[in-house]
Amino acid sequence: MCYVIITGRSLAWLLLSVVAFMLILTGIMTPKWLLGQPVLLNENNVTSFYIPSVGIYNRCLRMKNDNNNCASFSFYGLATQDSIYPKPWKAAMFFLSLCAAVQFSTVLGGVLACCVQAVFKKSVISLAGATQSLGGLFGVLGLLLYPWGWGADRVKRLCGEYSEPYIPGDCSIGWAFFATSTGVALVFLASALSKTADKAANSDKVQFQMDEGKQLICIA
Repeated sequence: MCYVIITGRSLAWLLLSVVAFMLILTGIMTPKWLLGQPVLLNENNVTSFYIPSVGIYNRCLRMKNDNNNCASFSFYGLATQDSIYPKPWKAAMFFLSLCAAVQFSTVLGGVLACCVQAVFKKSVISLAGATQSLGGLFGVLGLLLYPWGWGADRVKRLCGEYSEPYIPGDCSIGWAFFATSTGVALVFLASALSKTADKAANSDKVQFQMDEGKQLICIA
């Protein structure tokens, strides 16, 4: 007999896992990791400014008189030349993408856990929580590797000659870096919450309702 078990703690864990995944994915896709100095423009007697920025694999620059041009600079992925796509950023992209993939798999596991509570006699939620810890470590490694690439020529052109590994020079850290960091932090929080979610899904209240023959079990 298949039981659908939904508890308040397991739902909170699943929602937190989804938020963590979305923050990490948004950070990876957004070119707002490093922000250059604002550039003033005077076109047709109209003064405006824009802020050039660079992400983990893409950038936003002003192209002549056109609007901001945001596109990927890693046309060949990890095979892109190191002068264009610094090695530390390639490594950071690899580990952060791995973190996102692991987190996505745990979200799928959380949905599966509503109907399938155990795999090979192991709780699905506890396995997902342990996997989240591993994914969080990948994310931390990616975040630590990214500033290592701030001494690359690409960054010096944006942030000045004083930019060095872990020193952004004239640039400021953009919101995408903080969003990704928050997502990685939430991964560890979700991993810790998975323990209480697993206990709630295997509590006496759930077992009592299973003994009564209920297939849809919802507990706050």
